[in-house]
Amino acid sequence: HPTLGLDIGSHSIKIVELSSNGTRHTVKCFGRALVPPQAIVDGSIKEPDKVAGALKALLGNLRPKVKYAATSIAGYSVIVKKIIVPYQDEDEIERNLIFEAEKYVPFEIEEVYVDFHALDGESKKNSGTEIFLVAAKREIVDEYASLTQEVGLSPAVVDVDAFALGNAFEGAFGLLTEPIVLVDIGAQKTNINIVLQGTSLFARDMAFGGTQLTEAIQEATGLEYVDAERIKIAGSEDAAIMKEVTTVCKELCDVWASELKKVIDFYKANSDAETYPTQLYTSGGSAFLKELDIIFGDIIGLPVKILNPLQGFAIDHGIEPEYISSVAPQMAIATGLALRTLTK
Repeated sequence: HPTLGLDIGSHSIKIVELSSNGTRHTVKCFGRALVPPQAIVDGSIKEPDKVAGALKALLGNLRPKVKYAATSIAGYSVIVKKIIVPYQDEDEIERNLIFEAEKYVPFEIEEVYVDFHALDGESKKNSGTEIFLVAAKREIVDEYASLTQEVGLSPAVVDVDAFALGNAFEGAFGLLTEPIVLVDIGAQKTNINIVLQGTSLFARDMAFGGTQLTEAIQEATGLEYVDAERIKIAGSEDAAIMKEVTTVCKELCDVWASELKKVIDFYKANSDAETYPTQLYTSGGSAFLKELDIIFGDIIGLPVKILNPLQGFAIDHGIEPEYISSVAPQMAIATGLALRTLTK
């Protein structure tokens, strides 16, 4: 079945519906809605009724035809680890997965769903297979599945944010022969995925995001949260306030860049030189921050671009191309989820 890309974030819900004729993808349905404050915290849906209300209203406005939804999770509730298991056959891996997972998962095994993705045959070492082991807390997966059902959709896939991000990049650019760092900066967390030719080499979630910056602006200026959020993106004509905001943004973006550099350096220390990343693409709501690309480029030492996951896609009648281009980087994970059944 085609799936609706449904990215349920702590700040907003994003929906993308795509179709494909085999050679080109078309955006059929596209939109987002704000989530009430504190309704989702650290990936956990604390106020399901409020989130369901926002999602129902968005679905009512967009009227997507596809009723199967792909969602994704991230953060403390999901563990993604690259390991080598002593099995060659995927059926054998599946039969022994719980046993292998218990060695790596810091939760009770009864509390998680486990799955895996076998990496390329070249990665087979000592008659074993290299896999991505994924373990996700049952209560979090079940929250997202229940929410999806409550609004009249069928949950088809629960993915990991970082992998959906990789899928979005592949959908826009194909299989590049150079390793790329993808960084999606959400409201409360940031996803990193280092990809090469459609395969994830390294994936990690980090506990920083746009909300942290809004709160820092609020603290520095004394503004209300809503005003701090607006000024963060649109700026202000008040020179004194803008001086404060610019200073806060620069300081925090420096910290983010340094944290990302540490993670990339860790990856490089454990990898072959031919898999060192050559470029970095940002997405998420904070990708639009003024001079973020320059700060990241200076500190991390890679060229930085903003990811448009819908680059080269056709757009259905009734959807404004200007609207799509203005918010597309925020829709990267939703786009990657919508591509799941079109590209795999």
